Amino acid sequence: MQNSKLQFKIQNYFIGVLIAFLLLTFTRPVFAAELFFEAKNREFTQGEEFLVSIFLNSLEESINAAEGRVLFPENLLEMKEIRDGNSIITFWIERPKIEQLGIIGFSGIIPGGYQETKGFLLSVVFRAKASGNGAIEIRDAKVLLNDGEGTSTDVKISNFQFSIFKEAPISQTPILEIKDTDPPEYFKPEIAQSPEIFDGKYFLVFATQDKGSGIDHYEVCEGSKKKCVIAESPYLLQNQKLDQQIFVKAVDKSGNERVIMLPPQKPLPWYKNYAILAILIIIGLFVAGVILRKILWQRFIKSR
Repeated sequence: MQNSKLQFKIQNYFIGVLIAFLLLTFTRPVFAAELFFEAKNREFTQGEEFLVSIFLNSLEESINAAEGRVLFPENLLEMKEIRDGNSIITFWIERPKIEQLGIIGFSGIIPGGYQETKGFLLSVVFRAKASGNGAIEIRDAKVLLNDGEGTSTDVKISNFQFSIFKEAPISQTPILEIKDTDPPEYFKPEIAQSPEIFDGKYFLVFATQDKGSGIDHYEVCEGSKKKCVIAESPYLLQNQKLDQQIFVKAVDKSGNERVIMLPPQKPLPWYKNYAILAILIIIGLFVAGVILRKILWQRFIKSR
């Protein structure tokens, strides 16, 4: 009798272990991407500047887009600079920027997908303001699969813990200055029209990358003599007739520029183009002057 009870207890024990194992196996989240930080050190001196980079690990999936918010304790850290040159994100929906105190937002697309273990997204240069312990975190992270449907997947987040001391606990690592002398990459602006954007008016779409210091801003000039304006894509065209040249300038954070010219999409007929008309008038006056001079010279010869 005792043996049967002991056998029953052993069976129940193994059944319980099996159930627990199955629950842990099938209920734990299956991550398809990981966002993590990387820096040279985790201990800094008050007043020191240091670089923290954010990377994407696709965990063997193909990733099409990523977005999130980087939160940092603004009582301990001051954001000095954001770098996105050479990012795997080639089309920024929201270029990394300060949304409010202590929060950096970003959102972008990776056309064709990304499937590697360490894809660089962006870097942030911080200055240690005060001593203490803190963490730089990623919140509201969203990663989409490159499956043709933009399926959202679970994301594992590895936050960055750090300490700031009044005196240096270790040797400081200087931040490398970016020496960028190359202009942004070639790009092709497009003129588009949609009833859902700008009430159906013509607008300009543009985007490019800079592998060095990253894109700082874009400028758009409509017509050869009009002043350029700082612009973001999509940009509502002021000249809806599309009868003038359009210049799009991409400027990186080191001041290098690349200018792309779009010819008039609907050029004026020659008789309405004042430049051509002025040239024709000048040519006509010159020819008339030559003929008149020739006539007067012939009359002068005959009169002698």
